[in-house]
Amino acid sequence: MRKLLRDALGRFKSIKVNLLDGQRRGEVVFRRVFFLLTMGMLLYLLLLTFVGRKDQEQAQIEIKPEKVEAKEVIEDKEEWVDGDRVTTKADGSVEVVPAENFMDSQVQTIRKFTQAYPGSRIDNEYFAYLDKYCSDETLRTVIAISVAESSMGKNSKRNSNWYGWFKGGNRNYDPSQEEMAKVICTGVEKYYLGIGSDNNKVKRYVGGDPTNWMKNFNWAYNQMET
Repeated sequence: MRKLLRDALGRFKSIKVNLLDGQRRGEVVFRRVFFLLTMGMLLYLLLLTFVGRKDQEQAQIEIKPEKVEAKEVIEDKEEWVDGDRVTTKADGSVEVVPAENFMDSQVQTIRKFTQAYPGSRIDNEYFAYLDKYCSDETLRTVIAISVAESSMGKNSKRNSNWYGWFKGGNRNYDPSQEEMAKVICTGVEKYYLGIGSDNNKVKRYVGGDPTNWMKNFNWAYNQMET
């Protein structure tokens, strides 16, 4: 009996317990579960990192600004030539709207008279300047003065001053057509409207016997009646 107890005690002392060795079943199960959980967490974190990076790259692609090529826009070019409106379109075609379309009936009547008058030197460009700076009544008066003074430029060697207008006492005054148009329109409107029925104005303008001058002026003035 004593021998049996000694042998049993010797076997019990020889058993060594080491949890890290995983010799027990519960221990083995725990370690395997822990390993699987750890691997699972690592895989989950890797998946999150990969998916997040993918989403970020996708977002960058989506918000990447598109390059827009600037295209030259060719617009219609509009200019005025002798009172006509000339429009050059983008396709190269040209549209011309005659000056008469932009004139009221009084101005149209005056323009037709200057075109029909024999030897007239008032072309479209010069007429456009006169129309620009003169009121309708002033324009009619200026044209009639040009007839009385020089037969609308036919009897004058000057380039623009066909009205016998002396600026600052300069008898040789002959500026550009635009300057002349501006000066004659301003001067006549200020001092000589109604000259056809005002002897004092006529004498001041003509400076001599106004009989023939008045006859020619009134004839021309009446031709432009609307």
